[in-house]
Formats: sequence, structure tokens, C-alpha cells
Amino acid sequence: MAAELTAAEYAYLIILEAEGREISNNEMFEIYEVRLKSPDYEKLNADGYVVSTTKPRPYRHVITDKGSKVLGEALTIDQGRAGEGAKRSAGERQLFWAAMVAQQKLLLAKRNGTSAVIEKPEPTDLDSRIRAAYTKLAGAPGDYVNLTELRPLIGDASKAEVDKALVRLLDSPDVRLEPEPFGHRIGAEERKAAVHVGGEDRHKLAIGLR
Repeated sequence: MAAELTAAEYAYLIILEAEGREISNNEMFEIYEVRLKSPDYEKLNADGYVVSTTKPRPYRHVITDKGSKVLGEALTIDQGRAGEGAKRSAGERQLFWAAMVAQQKLLLAKRNGTSAVIEKPEPTDLDSRIRAAYTKLAGAPGDYVNLTELRPLIGDASKAEVDKALVRLLDSPDVRLEPEPFGHRIGAEERKAAVHVGGEDRHKLAIGLR
């Protein structure tokens, strides 16, 4: 029943309903500047409203038929309250604003008879494609990802082209390329995927560091 939902959980359901597909936390943050994290995703999964995939990171979520159905049920006044003596945090305010944006997308889609999902254009330049691939892999900005996982997501660019783009990205203050700190983890695939910078092979990429 809808009465089981907190205001925050209901807001997340609105966002997932508006997207109408599986969406990662990274992409959710890009669009709405919120992420569905513990304990909210665990509660929504336990209640059968959302199915979350937590491995590999980033977390990905999709609303279930039960979750979609509960959005059509009446809410209670208590669901909109922060609790006695409590104030909404900045994160909660952003979440509810995001839910309002998602709700508007749903209303416009229903009015126009179209899907609420807004397809984002694929990045065209190689630097942007690398950043987009990183976003799909990283659990959060600044997390290190292996180049062995990153390269297959970039497309048909040659290794030399990708290497040049990776080195070029190092001019950005938020980008790091580092060697694998544990030598025993470096195998043939890691050596093949590495980019040679400053006299050493670099195996890991992080974007979002400051």
C-alpha cells in the first residue's frame, strides 16, 4: 500500500517511473542530481517496488509493476512530513525537486502519448566518449576503474587514438591515470590495455577528483 512509503521512497518511485527503464545511479545523478542509495533502495527492493542490481557498480534500478501501481494510490498527509521537529535536509529538498521534474516529464509524456524517457545523444568526440564510458563503470566520481573494462565501452577507436585521448585528458584537473598498485593483479589483459605515460604503464582511470 502507498501508506508504507515515506516521502523520499515515493519520490524515488516517481523518478524511476518517469525514466521507464533501468537507470544507474550515475545517470540518475546526471539527470536529477540524486542517487538511490541505502537504506532506501533496500527498503524499496524488500517491498517489491524496485529491482536493483548492485554488481558491478554503479548500482542500477528499475521500477516494478507493483511500484508503478502504488503510484496510483492515494497518499496520506503524514507521507509529506519530515517528522516532528525535523527539517528537510538539502539532499531531501533536491530529491523532492527531482521528483517534481520527473512528474512533469510523466505528465507531458501522457499528454503527448509518448514515452517519458529522454534519450541523450551519444558523445561524438573521443574525450567525451571516454568520460561517458567511465561514468557507466564508476560507482561514484573519483573512483578508479580498470582500463581493461573501459576500453570495450569506447567503440571502434583504435588503441593509439584512445591512448592519445587518455593522455590529453590528463590536462584536466579532475582526471588521474595510475598504475595498478598490486603487481600480482597485472596480467596480459592489463598490460595490453595500459597506456604508457611518464615512463610507466598506467592501468586505472579516475575522473572527478579535485
